[in-house]
Amino acid sequence: MRSLVAPCLLLAALAATAHADGPCPRVTAPHDPVCRPFAAMLLPTAFAGIYQPRGDLGTWMGGGLEAVLPAWSDNSPAFGPSQGKVRFDVGLYRSTKDGMGLMTTYRGGAQVSFERNASRAWLIPYFAADVGGQWRDGHHGFVDGGGGLYLLHRRSAIIDLEVTYQIPFSQTDDLSGLRMRLAASFALW
Repeated sequence: MRSLVAPCLLLAALAATAHADGPCPRVTAPHDPVCRPFAAMLLPTAFAGIYQPRGDLGTWMGGGLEAVLPAWSDNSPAFGPSQGKVRFDVGLYRSTKDGMGLMTTYRGGAQVSFERNASRAWLIPYFAADVGGQWRDGHHGFVDGGGGLYLLHRRSAIIDLEVTYQIPFSQTDDLSGLRMRLAASFALW
């Protein structure tokens, strides 16, 4: 998992400098769907995730469901990030190490893009921050933060790849570690 961090950071750096067709609003294409702002509520999301704690607990793999409370896109010169979402998720993970059982997680937080006017619907880098908890051998709260890429950010679907570092409130030496996830959100209406 740690070998995936460098390629993800490189992709984020490349995406941050990616050339769009010019800033929105586009005079040449005033009805370009990328330039139309939107807000969506309660987007159902499924995700697959990997968690690599520092302790001798193995690599945890699993998935879960997420509710995107609001998501938005506003490629304009207006102040603030052009894309983002506020989310709450629950997940179930199993370790590659025998005898570790299952781990349940929950977390809530936000993603906000680096760019004010991305002027595209793909490869948009973002920051992420969350607070949550996990159960395996008792409850352990944590915070995590990191970054990712909106591989696609459209009105009908959002696909994002995220890498964060988890810092627990207890058992820091064992439970601190990297998290990586791929999520897909779809608008049902």
